[in-house]
Amino acid sequence: MDGRPAPDVYDDEPWELVAAYRVTLWEQPAGLPNIEQPARGPSPFPGADMGWEEMTFELAGAQDVRDVIQWAETAFASGGGPVNRRGVPVQDREYVIYAKSQSGDGWLHVAGWTPVLSSESALNLRRL
Repeated sequence: MDGRPAPDVYDDEPWELVAAYRVTLWEQPAGLPNIEQPARGPSPFPGADMGWEEMTFELAGAQDVRDVIQWAETAFASGGGPVNRRGVPVQDREYVIYAKSQSGDGWLHVAGWTPVLSSESALNLRRL
C-alpha cells in the first residue's frame, strides 16, 4: 500500500456522508473433535468453507465506521452471533461492514472478509 497526497476533496470532488451501515455477523459452529478442516462440498460459491451462518443488521445512529466496528465487536463478545446465541460453541467468526451513500442505491463492502466466498474471489477482501 502506498500513500500520496491527494487533491483537496472539499474543493475538487463531490463527497457526502454515509447514510447507513449494515453489519453481517458470520459464525462457524465448532466441528467434531476429529475434524481438523472445514468441510468443502457443493456450494453456490465453489471452494468456500461450508457451515457458516450469518445475521445481518442495519445500524441506526452510528456516527462513523468506528461506532460500527465497536458494535460488531460487542455483539460477538456478548454472544450475539447467529451460532453463539443458540448456545453452540463457535469455531470461527468474522464480521463484514457495508456502507451506503446518501445518493446511492447499493451497499459498498468497506471492511471484513466474507467466509462463504472463495479467498480468490474478486468480490472478497483479504482475510487479516
